[in-house]
Amino acid sequence: MAQYRIDSDQYLDHNKTTFEVVMIGDQDGNIVNTFGAASNVIISAGNLAGYTGVHKFGAVFDTNGSGFNTVWTYASTVALYPWSTSAGQVTVVSDDGSDTGQITVQGLDTSYNFVEETFTLTGATPTSASAATFLRVNRAFMVDDTNVGEILVKNGTTVVTQIEPGMGQTLQAFYTVPAGKTAYLLNLNVSASKNQVVDTFLFQRPFGGAFRVAATVSLNQGNQNIEYPVPIKFTEKTDIDLRVRGSANATISSDYTLILVDNT
Repeated sequence: MAQYRIDSDQYLDHNKTTFEVVMIGDQDGNIVNTFGAASNVIISAGNLAGYTGVHKFGAVFDTNGSGFNTVWTYASTVALYPWSTSAGQVTVVSDDGSDTGQITVQGLDTSYNFVEETFTLTGATPTSASAATFLRVNRAFMVDDTNVGEILVKNGTTVVTQIEPGMGQTLQAFYTVPAGKTAYLLNLNVSASKNQVVDTFLFQRPFGGAFRVAATVSLNQGNQNIEYPVPIKFTEKTDIDLRVRGSANATISSDYTLILVDNT
């Protein structure tokens, strides 16, 4: 590969000029395209060691208009997500007796390390308590059959996530960064259904700290997508909670993309 020095209008000539060329490669030594969205395909494929992609998406179908609503489908019952301060075993239950398929719950344990467990639903009867202990629940999804009824995942009596009937997957725009990882926010997309002003706030709570706003979007019956050329950084164990305020009986949906990078 020829290397050209623009300030002297000459090509590299043996030892007269020293250049350093840096390229990114996968674990097999293949050079990775680092320009544009194509650079992230190898991350999605799981072929770049130390990097993981996370796509979060959620919706609230009935904002209360009187305060903050976390963007999750259970907001019509519990507006602001009840962040747990203690870990526990979880159970899963449907409100429809025909739901007897399998469901996987993914989250973080007491040390903020990744944990998941698959349950076999028993309709409207709660499953046995999980073998694993969950401090955070980041996602849940149906494995073999799409759910007919509403699915609730509970830590004791507290609903920690929910799957709407027929969705097969949680719609929750909150997330906690695992231990040993740093998250980088690439984009944020938000849409609002009503002709009313709605303000969206992406809150972060660094480990041991307080919730504070990291990004904002204001809408009036529209959609807005924000790209971050310099990604927003979230340290390990940070809680991320997308909240909306200002519109009543509206549907708000959102999604965002994170890249997780190993700290070591």
